[in-house]
Amino acid sequence: MKQTLTIPETFLGVGYTKNRAGLPLEAVRVLVPRPEADQVLIRVAASSLNPLEYKLAELNFLGRTPPVILGLDLSGIVMAKGSAVRGVAVGDAVVAMADLNGDGGWVAGGGGEGGYALAREFLTVPKPESLSFLSAAALPMCFLSAFASLYGTVQAGDTVYIPGGGGGVRRCRASRRADGRARLGGRLGHQQRQHATIDGAGPAVWRALRFRLQARRHRRRNLKADRWPGRRPCLRCHLQ
Repeated sequence: MKQTLTIPETFLGVGYTKNRAGLPLEAVRVLVPRPEADQVLIRVAASSLNPLEYKLAELNFLGRTPPVILGLDLSGIVMAKGSAVRGVAVGDAVVAMADLNGDGGWVAGGGGEGGYALAREFLTVPKPESLSFLSAAALPMCFLSAFASLYGTVQAGDTVYIPGGGGGVRRCRASRRADGRARLGGRLGHQQRQHATIDGAGPAVWRALRFRLQARRHRRRNLKADRWPGRRPCLRCHLQ
């Protein structure tokens, strides 16, 4: 039985309205797009703002014509799909990444009006039942970053250095350990270790942030030496 859902003509989105220097972002009413053959239209339940979108708003380096709605990493319900889409159906809960040269689905206000965004089928997957819409919306960019850096390059038993290991990309990489069994480095606090266990990484010994943490300690030590005479500065920093 073919399922049909009511789709409005417009929604109130959040994005940039100026060609450059588009910050601060503004609320602007835009048309709800219609999907092409390989696209799905998603009613957005939650969306996240990744660092690239901040640069899009500030520089508009893709040459888009404002207004441009942000919130390209998103989760929600499929409202319509193109004729070539086979992997998802109308009514499915999905996680997706909208095209960088398209619009996201960040909706303004809390009046119950949903945002709408298009995503290509190959960038749309069923939402895991274990994740809320809010948590799932944070996945697309960090998952693709982790996948692109590890898939085909890491073998079982390898040690991986993960800079910025407290963020979302580290969590996605750690989650892959449950399948790939690669040894992931990283030195994390108690809360991050709990996250890693929940994500499926297990009680790993995290060492990937060792150098970063050491550098932070050196900076603090030198700062104290400058403020309080008699404290010994870090010689390693002074010799570099």
